[in-house]
Amino acid sequence: MKPILHPSLVNDPLGDPGLFVQFLYEKRAFLFDLGDLSPLTHADLLKVSHVFVSHTHIDHFIGFDHFLRAVFGRGKTITLYGPEHFIANVAGKLAGFTWNLVDRYAESLTLEVVEVHANRLHKATFRAIDRFQKNDEREEPFQDGLILDEPALSVSAAILEHRVTCLGFALKEKSHVNINKAELTAMNLEPGAWLNRLKQKIFEGAADDLAIPVPVGGNGAKESREYSLGELKKKLVTITPGQKIAYIVDTVYTPENVPRIVDLVRGADLLFCESPFIAEEEDRARDRCHLTTRQAGLLAKEAGVKQLKVFHFSPRHSHQTERMVREADESFRGE
Repeated sequence: MKPILHPSLVNDPLGDPGLFVQFLYEKRAFLFDLGDLSPLTHADLLKVSHVFVSHTHIDHFIGFDHFLRAVFGRGKTITLYGPEHFIANVAGKLAGFTWNLVDRYAESLTLEVVEVHANRLHKATFRAIDRFQKNDEREEPFQDGLILDEPALSVSAAILEHRVTCLGFALKEKSHVNINKAELTAMNLEPGAWLNRLKQKIFEGAADDLAIPVPVGGNGAKESREYSLGELKKKLVTITPGQKIAYIVDTVYTPENVPRIVDLVRGADLLFCESPFIAEEEDRARDRCHLTTRQAGLLAKEAGVKQLKVFHFSPRHSHQTERMVREADESFRGE
């Protein structure tokens, strides 16, 4: 089974935190945090549809300008999520530029900004054509931790402590739809964009008698034939549990935070977890509201995640990154 979600850290473990998640077969990506984005290409940034910002400390938010510059003028709508006061943070960034000419052009960028509170989602819209003035403020319930719910995937958030509110995130593919390529060939069906439409209808729970037009014949076939969704599911599709990817940064190991983190990341296929400090530095980590390598491993073990990837190491440990990975791994495996 080919994974659909392909995550990679934006920087090395000593650099600014950030996670770039590409979608297989789609020109789409999610971005977690906006630190130094220079390793990402312009093409990478243009794929991003949603940005999830844990908090607005400089190493997590300084890349906002870089990102804005890349997507401006492309007619895109980007949704950004962040913690309490995030709308004001975005408004402040936008206010730092002069927008006197944008109203002379067609709409070039819309930012939908979502602020996560304990029991509500506060939303606002910033449009280039309005010189990025704040518009359309509204509120929606924040239920079951969900901040994004699409037919194929969801993103959940937990409110954590870092002396300021900091968000942890979990991206969950609801199910994985795998196409049997051998059977596709045997049925003389032409691969293409219709396979994405087929998957979308499956995610939406469409009726099995729905007619799906399918190209048939060799490469570049223009003829089509209608199949029922039920027939295509039976012959071509294997449905398995989807991937889960979690992202935890800048928080502290306390009786209040631990269950929130564990509940959020439980069962993740891959957990990206900060660990700025080595195992023996628990007092320092508590004072700085961060995790140690050992604590990252304990959280991953308790949550039953399959793989742990630690990062966001303190620069003071640049000479012992292998030790930090080893300590987290030993704690994760109970050694």
